[in-house]
This record gives sequence, structure tokens and C-alpha cells, in this order.
Amino acid sequence: MKVTATVVAMLLMGLPVLTTAQDYKVIKLEQDVRNLEQQVRELSRQVTQLQSRSGTSSPIQVLGRDRAAQPSSPRWFEAKRWQDLRVGMSELQVIEALGPPTSARVVADGNNSTLFYALEIATERFLGGSVELQGHRVVKINTPVLK
Repeated sequence: MKVTATVVAMLLMGLPVLTTAQDYKVIKLEQDVRNLEQQVRELSRQVTQLQSRSGTSSPIQVLGRDRAAQPSSPRWFEAKRWQDLRVGMSELQVIEALGPPTSARVVADGNNSTLFYALEIATERFLGGSVELQGHRVVKINTPVLK
């Protein structure tokens, strides 16, 4: 019986360490799932935008067409296009006016996002503007400035 009590005591002493390691793994997996869900939401949004702009259901056709039709300088460089933007416009209307953003940030709730338009001019200098969205509608326009 003494051997059994010793084995049980050793197992009980090691149990908190195993539980802590398991908790860490679960927390890490949960964070990975949240990150993947955010990436899927962003990619789905981009595919939907591409499909609606081209009127096709094939993202491959859309990508091929966009590359061939790209102008030499981005549309967002034109001040007039920024002046035509209005609070309440849809996200798609903004993209039609300015072209695709150089990057986008989606808040975890998926309801708020920001479209960024930026270009590096020189070392530590860039031209950048953004459009803040809530529910895929414009709530704030930050016209490009040299920073």
C-alpha cells in the first residue's frame, strides 16, 4: 500500500503542471481561431468587393481583369476624388471612387473598419489618407496629407 500512496502523491503533485500546460495550449488555440476567423472575414469581404465590381462570380476572372485595366497612377492621388466622398457613402462607392485601398484594418467585431491609402515618398515620409467605416458606411474621411 505504501507504494500506491507514493505513486498517487506524485501524480497529484504533477497534475497542476499538466493542467497549466493544457490551459496554455487551449488559450493559444482559441487565439489562433480568432485570428483565422478575422482573416476569413477580411478575405470574404475582398472577394465580395471584387465580384460586385466586375459582375462576375469568379475571383480569378476578376483578378485578371483588374491587372489589365489598372491605370498608371492610383485614382486616390486625385484630390477631386477625395472631395467627392461623403459621410454615409457605402464602402463599395469609396472603392469605386478611389480604387482599392493599399491596406485595410477590420476591428474584431467586424462592424468597423478603416481603408488606408498610402504611398511612401521618401525615407520616413509618406502620403496617406484613410476612410473610416461603420457597418460598411463612411463615418469619417481623412484626406491624404504628407507626413
